[in-house]
Amino acid sequence: MFRTALAAALAALSFQATAGLVSGTDVAIRIDRFSNGHAAVDVTLDRFGTVGAGQFQGSYDGTSFLTYCTDLFQSFHWGRNYTYTLVANGSTHGFSSTQADRLGKLYTAAGGAATNTTDSVAFQLAVWELLYDTRPGTVTGGDFHLISGASNAQRNRADAWLTAVLAPGASRSFDAQRLYSSVAQDFVVFTPVPPPASRVPEPAGLGLVLMALGLLALGRRLA
Repeated sequence: MFRTALAAALAALSFQATAGLVSGTDVAIRIDRFSNGHAAVDVTLDRFGTVGAGQFQGSYDGTSFLTYCTDLFQSFHWGRNYTYTLVANGSTHGFSSTQADRLGKLYTAAGGAATNTTDSVAFQLAVWELLYDTRPGTVTGGDFHLISGASNAQRNRADAWLTAVLAPGASRSFDAQRLYSSVAQDFVVFTPVPPPASRVPEPAGLGLVLMALGLLALGRRLA
Protein backbone atom coordinates (compact mmCIF):
# COMPACT_ATOMS: atom_id res chain seq x y z
CA MET A 1 0.00 0.00 0.00
CA PHE A 2 2.78 2.43 0.94
CA ARG A 3 4.74 1.67 -2.22
CA THR A 4 1.65 2.23 -4.38
CA ALA A 5 0.95 5.58 -2.74
CA LEU A 6 4.58 6.65 -3.08
CA ALA A 7 4.69 5.66 -6.75
CA ALA A 8 1.51 7.61 -7.40
CA ALA A 9 2.94 10.67 -5.67
CA LEU A 10 6.19 10.51 -7.65
CA ALA A 11 4.30 9.97 -10.90
CA ALA A 12 2.03 12.95 -10.16
CA LEU A 13 5.09 15.12 -9.51
CA SER A 14 6.62 14.04 -12.80
CA PHE A 15 3.37 14.71 -14.70
CA GLN A 16 3.06 18.21 -13.20
CA ALA A 17 6.62 18.96 -14.21
CA THR A 18 6.38 17.70 -17.79
CA ALA A 19 2.98 19.30 -18.37
CA GLY A 20 4.87 22.49 -19.27
CA LEU A 21 6.72 20.82 -22.14
CA VAL A 22 5.20 21.64 -25.52
CA SER A 23 5.64 19.48 -28.62
CA GLY A 24 7.92 21.08 -31.19
CA THR A 25 9.37 23.64 -28.76
CA ASP A 26 13.06 23.61 -27.77
CA VAL A 27 13.90 23.49 -24.07
CA ALA A 28 17.12 23.21 -22.04
CA ILE A 29 17.18 19.84 -20.27
CA ARG A 30 19.70 18.72 -17.65
CA ILE A 31 20.03 15.18 -16.31
CA ASP A 32 21.49 15.16 -12.80
CA ARG A 33 21.50 11.61 -11.44
CA PHE A 34 19.89 8.19 -11.21
CA SER A 35 16.81 8.65 -9.05
CA ASN A 36 16.47 5.14 -7.59
CA GLY A 37 19.64 3.23 -8.24
CA HIS A 38 20.92 1.57 -11.40
CA ALA A 39 22.87 -1.42 -12.71
CA ALA A 40 25.95 -1.50 -14.92
CA VAL A 41 24.94 -3.58 -17.93
CA ASP A 42 26.43 -4.60 -21.24
CA VAL A 43 23.81 -4.89 -23.99
CA THR A 44 23.77 -5.45 -27.72
CA LEU A 45 23.46 -2.49 -30.11
CA ASP A 46 25.09 0.15 -27.88
CA ARG A 47 28.59 1.34 -28.75
CA PHE A 48 29.82 2.26 -25.28
CA GLY A 49 30.41 -1.13 -23.68
CA THR A 50 29.02 -1.05 -20.14
CA VAL A 51 26.23 1.48 -19.57
CA GLY A 52 24.05 2.45 -16.62
CA ALA A 53 20.45 1.24 -16.65
CA GLY A 54 17.98 3.04 -14.41
CA GLN A 55 15.50 5.87 -13.96
CA PHE A 56 16.96 9.38 -14.29
CA GLN A 57 16.09 12.57 -12.48
CA GLY A 58 16.42 15.66 -14.65
CA SER A 59 15.23 19.24 -14.74
CA TYR A 60 14.24 22.06 -17.04
CA ASP A 61 13.56 25.65 -16.06
CA GLY A 62 14.35 24.63 -12.49
CA THR A 63 11.61 21.97 -12.40
CA SER A 64 12.48 18.32 -11.68
CA PHE A 65 11.11 15.37 -13.64
CA LEU A 66 11.75 11.64 -14.05
CA THR A 67 12.72 9.94 -17.29
CA TYR A 68 14.45 6.98 -18.99
CA CYS A 69 16.93 6.63 -21.83
CA THR A 70 15.60 5.76 -25.28
CA ASP A 71 18.93 6.05 -27.12
CA LEU A 72 21.69 3.43 -27.20
CA PHE A 73 23.86 5.35 -29.65
CA GLN A 74 24.57 8.70 -27.96
CA SER A 75 25.80 9.74 -24.52
CA PHE A 76 25.44 12.80 -22.26
CA HIS A 77 27.21 14.42 -19.33
CA TRP A 78 25.68 14.77 -15.87
CA GLY A 79 24.61 18.29 -14.95
CA ARG A 80 25.09 19.79 -18.41
CA ASN A 81 22.29 21.57 -20.26
CA TYR A 82 21.34 20.25 -23.69
CA THR A 83 18.70 21.52 -26.08
CA TYR A 84 15.83 19.03 -26.43
CA THR A 85 12.61 18.98 -28.39
CA LEU A 86 9.49 17.06 -27.35
CA VAL A 87 8.59 15.48 -30.68
CA ALA A 88 5.18 14.21 -31.73
CA ASN A 89 4.70 10.47 -32.19
CA GLY A 90 4.81 9.43 -35.82
CA SER A 91 6.96 12.41 -36.81
CA THR A 92 10.68 12.51 -37.58
CA HIS A 93 12.63 11.43 -34.46
CA GLY A 94 9.37 10.57 -32.67
CA PHE A 95 8.16 7.16 -31.54
CA SER A 96 6.12 5.10 -33.97
CA SER A 97 2.50 4.59 -32.98
CA THR A 98 3.30 1.01 -31.94
CA GLN A 99 6.29 2.08 -29.85
CA ALA A 100 4.33 4.86 -28.14
CA ASP A 101 1.43 2.51 -27.39
CA ARG A 102 3.69 -0.15 -25.91
CA LEU A 103 5.69 2.30 -23.83
CA GLY A 104 2.47 3.75 -22.41
CA LYS A 105 1.31 0.23 -21.55
CA LEU A 106 4.68 -0.47 -19.94
CA TYR A 107 4.37 2.55 -17.63
CA THR A 108 0.83 1.41 -16.83
CA ALA A 109 1.99 -2.13 -16.00
CA ALA A 110 4.80 -0.77 -13.82
CA GLY A 111 2.43 1.45 -11.87
CA GLY A 112 4.23 4.68 -12.72
CA ALA A 113 7.56 5.95 -11.45
CA ALA A 114 10.10 3.48 -10.04
CA THR A 115 10.61 3.63 -6.27
CA ASN A 116 13.42 1.06 -5.91
CA THR A 117 16.49 -0.17 -7.76
CA THR A 118 14.90 -3.37 -9.10
CA ASP A 119 12.05 -1.49 -10.76
CA SER A 120 14.37 1.26 -11.94
CA VAL A 121 16.69 -1.14 -13.75
CA ALA A 122 13.92 -3.43 -15.01
CA PHE A 123 11.95 -0.59 -16.54
CA GLN A 124 14.96 0.75 -18.43
CA LEU A 125 15.72 -2.70 -19.82
CA ALA A 126 12.10 -3.12 -20.90
CA VAL A 127 12.13 0.28 -22.63
CA TRP A 128 15.16 -0.72 -24.70
CA GLU A 129 13.60 -4.09 -25.49
CA LEU A 130 10.42 -2.49 -26.84
CA LEU A 131 12.33 0.06 -28.93
CA TYR A 132 15.15 -2.05 -30.35
CA ASP A 133 13.99 -5.65 -30.62
CA THR A 134 12.03 -6.46 -33.77
CA ARG A 135 10.24 -9.21 -31.84
CA PRO A 136 10.20 -7.96 -28.24
CA GLY A 137 9.48 -10.40 -25.46
CA THR A 138 12.49 -10.99 -23.21
CA VAL A 139 15.56 -8.94 -22.29
CA THR A 140 17.77 -12.03 -22.46
CA GLY A 141 17.23 -12.88 -26.15
CA GLY A 142 16.50 -11.40 -29.57
CA ASP A 143 17.96 -8.43 -31.48
CA PHE A 144 18.35 -6.48 -28.25
CA HIS A 145 19.45 -8.40 -25.20
CA LEU A 146 21.64 -8.30 -22.13
CA ILE A 147 25.16 -9.58 -22.55
CA SER A 148 25.92 -9.15 -18.87
CA GLY A 149 24.75 -7.24 -15.82
CA ALA A 150 21.43 -6.82 -13.94
CA SER A 151 20.25 -9.27 -11.30
CA ASN A 152 17.87 -12.15 -11.92
CA ALA A 153 15.18 -10.20 -10.09
CA GLN A 154 15.65 -7.21 -12.38
CA ARG A 155 15.60 -9.36 -15.52
CA ASN A 156 12.53 -11.27 -14.35
CA ARG A 157 10.68 -8.05 -13.47
CA ALA A 158 11.39 -6.63 -16.92
CA ASP A 159 10.20 -9.81 -18.63
CA ALA A 160 7.02 -9.91 -16.52
CA TRP A 161 6.16 -6.35 -17.55
CA LEU A 162 6.89 -7.14 -21.19
CA THR A 163 4.53 -10.12 -21.03
CA ALA A 164 1.80 -7.84 -19.64
CA VAL A 165 2.43 -5.16 -22.27
CA LEU A 166 2.30 -7.55 -25.21
CA ALA A 167 -0.78 -9.43 -23.99
CA PRO A 168 -3.96 -8.88 -26.05
CA GLY A 169 -6.12 -6.18 -24.51
CA ALA A 170 -3.36 -4.75 -22.32
CA SER A 171 -4.50 -1.46 -20.78
CA ARG A 172 -2.80 1.89 -21.33
CA SER A 173 -3.27 4.81 -18.95
CA PHE A 174 -0.29 6.87 -20.11
CA ASP A 175 0.98 8.52 -23.28
CA ALA A 176 4.68 8.43 -24.18
CA GLN A 177 6.68 10.95 -26.22
CA ARG A 178 10.37 11.31 -27.01
CA LEU A 179 12.63 14.12 -25.87
CA TYR A 180 15.03 14.40 -28.83
CA SER A 181 18.47 15.96 -29.06
CA SER A 182 20.77 15.88 -32.07
CA VAL A 183 23.88 15.78 -29.88
CA ALA A 184 22.90 13.90 -26.72
CA GLN A 185 21.03 10.81 -25.53
CA ASP A 186 17.25 10.87 -26.08
CA PHE A 187 14.69 10.33 -23.31
CA VAL A 188 11.00 9.55 -22.81
CA VAL A 189 8.22 11.58 -21.18
CA PHE A 190 5.07 9.94 -19.79
CA THR A 191 1.79 11.80 -19.25
CA PRO A 192 -1.66 10.52 -18.25
CA VAL A 193 -4.06 9.67 -21.06
CA PRO A 194 -6.68 12.46 -21.24
CA PRO A 195 -10.10 11.40 -19.92
CA PRO A 196 -12.66 10.52 -22.60
CA ALA A 197 -14.94 13.33 -23.75
CA SER A 198 -18.34 13.56 -22.10
CA ARG A 199 -20.83 11.27 -23.77
CA VAL A 200 -23.34 12.85 -26.13
CA PRO A 201 -26.93 11.87 -25.18
CA GLU A 202 -28.25 9.01 -27.28
CA PRO A 203 -31.27 9.78 -29.52
CA ALA A 204 -33.72 8.06 -27.18
CA GLY A 205 -32.34 9.86 -24.16
CA LEU A 206 -32.32 13.16 -26.03
CA GLY A 207 -35.98 12.67 -26.91
CA LEU A 208 -36.88 12.20 -23.25
CA VAL A 209 -35.01 15.38 -22.34
CA LEU A 210 -36.90 17.38 -25.00
CA MET A 211 -40.22 15.88 -23.86
CA ALA A 212 -39.48 16.88 -20.26
CA LEU A 213 -38.63 20.42 -21.32
CA GLY A 214 -41.84 20.62 -23.37
CA LEU A 215 -43.96 19.46 -20.43
CA LEU A 216 -42.23 21.98 -18.18
CA ALA A 217 -42.99 24.81 -20.62
CA LEU A 218 -46.63 23.63 -20.94
CA GLY A 219 -47.01 23.54 -17.17
CA ARG A 220 -45.78 27.11 -16.87
CA ARG A 221 -48.18 28.26 -19.61
CA LEU A 222 -51.19 26.63 -17.90
CA ALA A 223 -50.20 28.17 -14.58
